Amino acid sequence: LACALALAAVATGAVPKSGAGASPVDKDDFRVIIRLAIPHELEDHLQRLASAPGVAEARALPRLGMAVLSCLSEVAQEDLLDQLQEDDAIELAVPDSWVSLDDLSPGSSMSQSEGKSVGPTHARHGPQCSANPACAARGLLTGSCCPAQDGTMLSCCSLHDDLTIVAISTTHDTYVSARDGHIPMAKSRNLNSGTRFEVVNNYDGTISFKTSFGTYLSADDSGWLVADRTAIDNWEKFTVVYNDNATVSLKTFFETYVTAEPSGYVLANRVEPSLWEQFKIIKMQGPLQHLPDDPSLDKLWGMNSWGGNDIDAPEAWKVFTGEVGAGIVVGVIDTGIDYKHPDLSEQMWVNPNEIPGNGIDDDGNGYIDDVHGADFANNDGDPWDDQMHGTHCSGTIAGIGNNGVGVAGVAWRGVRLMALKFLTATGSGRTSDAIKAIDYAVAHGAKVLSNSWGGGGSSPALRVAIEHAEAANVLFVAAAGNEGTDNDEEPHYPSNYEVDNIISVASTTSRGELSSFSCYGNATVHVAAPGSQIYSTVPNNKYKYLSGTSMATPHVSGMAALVWMFRPQLSMQQLKQIVFDSVEPYNTLEGKVVSGGLINAKNALETAWAFTPPKPPTHAPKGIAFEDVDPAVGAYGGTVTITAASDESDVDYYRVYFVSGAGFQLEALGEEIPADGEAEYALEVNGSFSPPEYAKALVAVTGRKSGEMHATLKGPAPHVELVDYGVPDLGPQAVTWSGDANPEKGRIEGTLSVKRAKSEAAISHYNVYWRQASGERGALMGSIPAVGFHEPSCSGDSCALINETVEAVAEAEVHTYSRGAYGPDESATISLSGPAVAVVTRLDTEDYYDTLTIVGKALSGDMSDSVPVELQLNDSTANIEWASDSSIEKTGWVFTLRQTETTVKFRINATKPHGTGFEVVSAYGENEFPPGAKSSDLSEDYDGTSMPPSLAFTPAAIAFEDMDPGAGVVAGNVTVEPAVDVAQGKGFFFRINFADANATPLGDGWKVFANGSSVVQRSIPATKIPAGAVQLIARAGNSLGVGSGRAAAALADMAPHAPGNVTWGGDVDGGFRVVAGDLVVEPAESEVGIQAYVAYWYSGAEKGTEIVRD
Repeated sequence: LACALALAAVATGAVPKSGAGASPVDKDDFRVIIRLAIPHELEDHLQRLASAPGVAEARALPRLGMAVLSCLSEVAQEDLLDQLQEDDAIELAVPDSWVSLDDLSPGSSMSQSEGKSVGPTHARHGPQCSANPACAARGLLTGSCCPAQDGTMLSCCSLHDDLTIVAISTTHDTYVSARDGHIPMAKSRNLNSGTRFEVVNNYDGTISFKTSFGTYLSADDSGWLVADRTAIDNWEKFTVVYNDNATVSLKTFFETYVTAEPSGYVLANRVEPSLWEQFKIIKMQGPLQHLPDDPSLDKLWGMNSWGGNDIDAPEAWKVFTGEVGAGIVVGVIDTGIDYKHPDLSEQMWVNPNEIPGNGIDDDGNGYIDDVHGADFANNDGDPWDDQMHGTHCSGTIAGIGNNGVGVAGVAWRGVRLMALKFLTATGSGRTSDAIKAIDYAVAHGAKVLSNSWGGGGSSPALRVAIEHAEAANVLFVAAAGNEGTDNDEEPHYPSNYEVDNIISVASTTSRGELSSFSCYGNATVHVAAPGSQIYSTVPNNKYKYLSGTSMATPHVSGMAALVWMFRPQLSMQQLKQIVFDSVEPYNTLEGKVVSGGLINAKNALETAWAFTPPKPPTHAPKGIAFEDVDPAVGAYGGTVTITAASDESDVDYYRVYFVSGAGFQLEALGEEIPADGEAEYALEVNGSFSPPEYAKALVAVTGRKSGEMHATLKGPAPHVELVDYGVPDLGPQAVTWSGDANPEKGRIEGTLSVKRAKSEAAISHYNVYWRQASGERGALMGSIPAVGFHEPSCSGDSCALINETVEAVAEAEVHTYSRGAYGPDESATISLSGPAVAVVTRLDTEDYYDTLTIVGKALSGDMSDSVPVELQLNDSTANIEWASDSSIEKTGWVFTLRQTETTVKFRINATKPHGTGFEVVSAYGENEFPPGAKSSDLSEDYDGTSMPPSLAFTPAAIAFEDMDPGAGVVAGNVTVEPAVDVAQGKGFFFRINFADANATPLGDGWKVFANGSSVVQRSIPATKIPAGAVQLIARAGNSLGVGSGRAAAALADMAPHAPGNVTWGGDVDGGFRVVAGDLVVEPAESEVGIQAYVAYWYSGAEKGTEIVRD
């Protein structure tokens, strides 16, 4: 049976604030989608909204001018929605909804008949029963296909035009076979000419079986089945009776049943049907069909069944299978695809601009190694199906046909399946991720989008994304839903959106009836397709039956792809009309779907010939020019200039489209420009605009009433690249030269340390230049990419009450935030870029109600026993939120933040100096921000033959722990870590000294030789600390002296006070020579420098072995 989840949106109750130790709230549970009135201001507003109270994260959807805001709770989500409704800059603000699969979960109700094998059932329109004397004689005067009162099913009242060839399989795994002049037998285990029978539909609703020798199977009055009659009379007529196990029984004129005995004899003498009277009717290839050799074809009733109610796929395949077509990309927006499945692997779309497995985003679309599509639920380039639903749908669309494996899809060949995973292994996903999938598909060339999912209510953001797909001439096929309700009354989304590229699909059974679970709608559901008990591919080289409108939808998607490959010049709207016009009318679908019928692939191919494809102008514009003049990053402004076509005789208008980096049309920019004989045409952009995501160029096309040119990068239409004239507004904060590490005079080598700008929102990179003695800029040395860094910043009413201190630690900054005894109703949000580390060192708040929330984890209560708490902040934008209620107040909290990408290194390999220093300036594209440039002097050219070590050799670190208990005396091991990426020359050493607060060396110190890049140690004997000494320093030295660069470590004299009174509580163990009990130790007067108290055995004046330390 089927595998799926409910369609309704997930209901979310109020989520209380978490106390200490409670499970953190998932910020993805409460999301809001917004759209700005002025889309190009998205980045600015995103920074502000990311800092709003209750917002844990903000992510942009640039193509739509939208963003997704993740809130910390349902209350925060509701408050945010209220605030956004009052914000004039926000055009749209709606909750992000959950959607899920449109198939059936195990245990869902499905009528018994929906699982049965097929036979001649008769819901199709045809001559009415009242027009046929045989039907009228039985009192069947209405409808086109009529059930008899005895429970059997009559054949269609008219002779069927199609020639149907079948084989009759017995329960003994043999086939009924007729040989010329012989009695029919059931011994053959292979199909041959004798096992082929033509099905003849009789006027009275019975059927007859015609052999390949021109005779008919006949049941005589003695109970034998023979094959010697050349005409049809009562003895040659059989009534089909359906059984519950997907078999049929054949009832004779004499009210007996045909039986196949184990011996091979076929008789017609049984009064009641039992096991031997059960047969499977297998449809064989007829003269008007093309059947593939896939072994499971007989399970694909939706493609091909002997009794009808299928989509006539073999009849369509006789005309076209897709193998010689131009090819088409079908986007499967679902749970992903098993792209290694043997029935799908050759059909997978391959991103032509991505190199598989190199770990690089080669095409710059934001996804690494997105070879077959992308995973928008997990934000990566691997759309592997961890559920099975998407793989099942894919097999119906385009399972490889005629490959001797498994199943065949509606389109055997030519389709390229683009895997667009947004549903997780649970079968549910976010509307915002579905929007990303649609965006990606359109930008990368998908022409048909298959959508077997729904629920969650109407989302204006999703509707806008589908409208943009429509503008790109993309068809959107959507499941109608599985609630069994009327979509006219209870809308189901996305299938109910009134967008002209949507086809909404209901599900039918093998009997041609609407599936019991299927939604319907006389005005909102367009067509029906087979969806009950559909056999198709699932992950790990397997196959399975599933049911749902999810399974009906890929039949339509596959057929649409087949027709579009057959007539690639057709427009999307023409294709949609063909799907509607070619349905097979069914009285069971009247009033249930707009078209009143079941899709039919044969009819669709025939109908496609009747359509005249669009005829665009033959003359293209001669050129297009555009230069952005808006300095805001991400905003474009200016005039688009179109050079007219050389001949406008077939041109009515010009139009400009955005085109993706992959070369595919996106939406239009502005309106049509009438062609009126001018040499040039100007498209004035009213204000600024933000290009859709993935847009890389503008293309100018010509059009007329009969059609419009395609906007692509490779066609005759001219294009111009979109270059953002963005200018940064901040520069680097500092630049430091490490010193020359090259011992050769006249050559330098070393590292520039660049402290990033406070915010890199408008910075793409930093350019590094030589700087001349005159102060002028020299040659470009290279560049440093920006990473979206921004320092912590506080927003909210209570920021002024929070104390912040900043300390520089090892080329990074540690921000310490503290709030002491706090008041009621405080709120503040501190936002920053990750990666970073937050460490909570003190927290005392009202449990449950007053919370410090760090990237979704709410902390509250008295945490004195559990601090420090360290949390990793890995997101590009992370928020820390403080909120108190109006009741009890406590003593507050302290936490630190350390960002790991504050400073970046720029390596300068051995080179001849081309200036006296360096200059670093921020840039966006080709535009720089000179006022924010920072510089550093080269200082000296290190000559290893005549100079002590330069600053480049300064030790990276020094560490020391005093092991001498005497006051004013230290002893122990000093550890020195050499400079990174610097080759220590022969004879290099480190000089270790006591030093005062000004780092002035005191005394001769100690010397330890360097050992390449390895850490070295020097044992310090018991030594009296010189007056004024507060630290130990280490400097690099050689035979010519000691360098000026130093590493330092604070000097901590371990002079512990003795513990106070020590009391033994007495032995509480009853065993001989065994003691146990409490040793009570009063602490020392001062514990400075004390790490532990250690207890030893004691005998007289001698200290024995250690017992315990605490």
